[in-house]
Formats: sequence, C-alpha cells, structure tokens
Amino acid sequence: MHQGTNTDHRRAPRLLATVLAALTVVAAGAVGTATPPAASAATTAAATTTAAATTAAAATASEPEGADYATDVYGDAWDFSNAADLNTSFTSGAASVTGGSLRVDLVHGDQLFLVHSISGSVPFGRDGALQPVDTAKYTRLSFSMNQPMASRIGAVYWFTCREQTAACGGGVSFPTTQGKHVYDIDLAASSTLLGKRPWKSAKMVVVRLDPVVIRSSERKGGTATIDWVRLHSAQDAAHPHAALPPGTYGTTTITPKPQTVVDSPNPSQGADLAAVQRGRSWDFRSGPATTGVRYQDLTQIARDARGLTARNAPPLRNDPRVFFPVSAFKGDTWHTLQFDMSYDGKFDLSGNAGGGKMARLIWTAAGSGTPQISNDILTYDSGNQTEVTLDLTARNPLDENALAPKLGWAGRTITSLRFDPNEDPGAAVWHLKSLHLRADPTATGSTSVAFHDAAWVPGTTAEVAVGTGRPGSHGYVAIASGVAVAKGSNTVPFRLGSMAAGRYWVRVTLTHPNGTASTSYSTSPVVMRRAS
Repeated sequence: MHQGTNTDHRRAPRLLATVLAALTVVAAGAVGTATPPAASAATTAAATTTAAATTAAAATASEPEGADYATDVYGDAWDFSNAADLNTSFTSGAASVTGGSLRVDLVHGDQLFLVHSISGSVPFGRDGALQPVDTAKYTRLSFSMNQPMASRIGAVYWFTCREQTAACGGGVSFPTTQGKHVYDIDLAASSTLLGKRPWKSAKMVVVRLDPVVIRSSERKGGTATIDWVRLHSAQDAAHPHAALPPGTYGTTTITPKPQTVVDSPNPSQGADLAAVQRGRSWDFRSGPATTGVRYQDLTQIARDARGLTARNAPPLRNDPRVFFPVSAFKGDTWHTLQFDMSYDGKFDLSGNAGGGKMARLIWTAAGSGTPQISNDILTYDSGNQTEVTLDLTARNPLDENALAPKLGWAGRTITSLRFDPNEDPGAAVWHLKSLHLRADPTATGSTSVAFHDAAWVPGTTAEVAVGTGRPGSHGYVAIASGVAVAKGSNTVPFRLGSMAAGRYWVRVTLTHPNGTASTSYSTSPVVMRRAS
C-alpha cells in the first residue's frame, strides 16, 4: 500500500518541470534530471510557467510531503498498491488496480470517483458523506498518467450534494498530452462545468476524475495508466513540490508524512449476536451454522467456500429474503451490521435486469409490527468493500419512504430481523458468506491499543489518547506520548486506572522526524469495565 522508507518509492514520478497557473499540466522529465525539460505541447496560450521557481526549489536537498487528502483521512495514499485505493465499480470500460497502477480502458463514460457518495444509500466505509473533502485545505489535484491519445481533454467534477445534481456541481476541464506526464490542476482557480459551483463554496462529498474524455461515437481509445493521485494543499515555502508524493526527484527528496492506521479496537472484535443467542455465528459456508434461517423468493444453488450461492426467483424476483431467528435484543447494544457478500455481474443500480446491486436490512421493533426498512446498502464489486461494516446507530438508517411509524434502530428493542441481499429484477446470482450483528468490543480493567504507520520511517513517535466523545470531538486524554514506533504493528496498553468506566474511542497521532504528523481514530470504541 505504501512506501517503506523516505527514499524508496517504487513508482517515483519524474522531476517536476513546469507548473502552469490556470489548468496546470506538468510535463515529466527523466528521474534524476537536474534541468527541467521544455513545457509540454498541451500548454495553453493563457497559461504561464514558473520554471525558475521550480528549478530553485529542486536545489533543496529535502522537503517534507505536503498535505494530501487520502493520506490524511484514510491513512492510505492513492498509490494504487491495493484495491481500496479506488472503487472502480462505476467505470464504463475495464478498470483495475494492479502492479502498483490503475489501468483504465478509455471509452465513453469513463469516470473515476476518487470520493464518492450516492443519495438514498446508507453511507459506510469511505463514503464522502462521512468524510467530505475540506476544500479550504485541499485545493489542487495532481496525478501521473500515461495515455496514448493526442490533443484531448480531461475533466474534474465535484459535488456538494449526494444527489450529484448540476445545481450542486462544478468542475474544470484540462488539456491532456500523449505519453506519461504529471498533471497538477488548481481546483480553486475557476469552475466552468455543470452549475459552476466554486471549489471553495463548501465541503465536497463527491470528487470525480474523467482522465480522457471520449465521445460516444468513438471506439475505445486505448488504455490509460495512472501511477498515483494526490488531492493536496497548494505549494508553499515548506512544500514547494506539494503536488508530488514521497520520492527522489533529481537532487530533491520528498520525505513522507505518516499514514496512521488504528488497528484495535475495531468492530470485528465485538461479540456477535448469533453466537451469544444461539452458540454459533451465521456462517453460510456451513449448513449447521445457519440452522433456523429461512429463505424466500430465491433458489439455493450451492453452499461452498463462497457461502450460500443463490439466484433471485419468483414471485418477487427483485426481493430475495433471508429471515434470521432471533430473540428480542437491544438495538443500542447490537448495532454494528457486518456482512460479506458478492454477486455475479457488474455493479449496476438501474431498474433493469442486471441492476439493483444493493441490499437492505428489515426489522421490527417492540411496540409495532410495521417493518422498519433501511435505505439502500450498496454492494459494490470493487474498491473498499470486502465486508460491509455499518453502525446502525451512527445515523438514521431508515429509507425516507419507509412505512409509518418510523421507529428506527437506536433506542429500540428489535424483535425480528430480515436481510434482502439483492434487488435485481433479473435472475441474479449472489453469494452470501456471513452476516453478523455485533456489540462494541469490551475489556475489563485494561486492553491494548494496536496501530501502525503505513509510511513508516525510523524515528517515528506516537501519542495515544482516549475519549468518550466520537472521533473529532474534544476532551481526549493522552495515555501515552513520545512512544517509539516500530515498523509494522505497535501496541500501547490502555489501563482504566482512575478513569470512569464507560465507552472510549482511541486517537493515535504519529509524528515523523521531518516534523509532519497525522491523526487517526479507532473504527470502534471499546467499553471499559471495572473488575468486580
């Protein structure tokens, strides 16, 4: 996923040569070249260069990496070393993350969603509704791309709303050049597309890159290869090469900032409802583990390493149902939904056969027999989803058009549980491996906080703090500081001591020797109890 040292980046981009003031295209010269090459042919007449400033900056022996959205927010730079770096479910042509690069077939309708969100769905994972882009901090988009088409354009689109309407959207186009080049686009300079919403008008929940625009009448234009993408802050005196990821460029070395990942506590460490109530979790690879589970509007095909393989079937082909045997339980306790499911065919949300790639959770709550229907839970075929993890109390999960009364999940006693895996009106085939409802992980007296730095360098230190408020809130208290961080997994003890028993989130801040720091929070709180 990331480089291991501050000088070894296996996809080190070429020396930054030309920075253009408007829609900036930066041509790439050979690694190790001390003199900038000429400006690319894509340079527009209105654009101005700052080659002299770039040359002066290149004389600096070392500089720290500038702020980057993916590095700061996900703890995972867009370097295309793992499938989570980009959800390719929405591309029209073939797209894959392989060999440390993103490969995209250039066809009409290609769309690379760097940050994505869809209205009417329950946000989870890297959904932009949960982690919108701070447009005041991150103002430029840079990427290294090799593509075969001459004299074309690309485009960047952004949206302040999940509906992705023109009214809440804006964007810019930019010239592209045949071959391998580094592009650096000033998003704050102008907005000329859709509703022309300025970049700095609000936080963005969707950011989309169309690497090369292909007309509907054209055939496939070849394949583009993208080595890395950065949504970064503007360059300044401390970060003259803010557009570039860590690596060595001629006489300049850019040293990485931390990529903080908190490994524990996490939702998967919490107790499982089925295991507590029935003695076994719902593992669909095993018939005995799913005894008592009932099915409707589906045909069972097989049970193997992929779990239960089934096909949507009449009378309600677009509504296969899985009913779970449960005793009444508290929604506030058992609130984390996890399921592992895949399906045959490409991701599609249309109402036609092959569409409806989404799931829903349906339940009843004490006091009413009216089904409580969740919003869509999107089941992508790539990107950051392997097992969906969704906190049903973090926000209201109900469909806006759900039946009345709308009781929801939080604060309710849940009396029945149903999962609808797929809403394809065709005879879709899907594979359900497991489903869990989990409580928060618990510990008595003490536990261990685990974390790692995905861009580790020698000399990294850590501060670990805990707090009862959700991530980003105030009131966290440090339980360890100045901790020497080793490469790979690190642990710090969390002892309750004189603190009150309760539900604690964990915050970890890592600092590199170059002075850069990053902070991440645990993906779940831990419930700390006192020994009786």
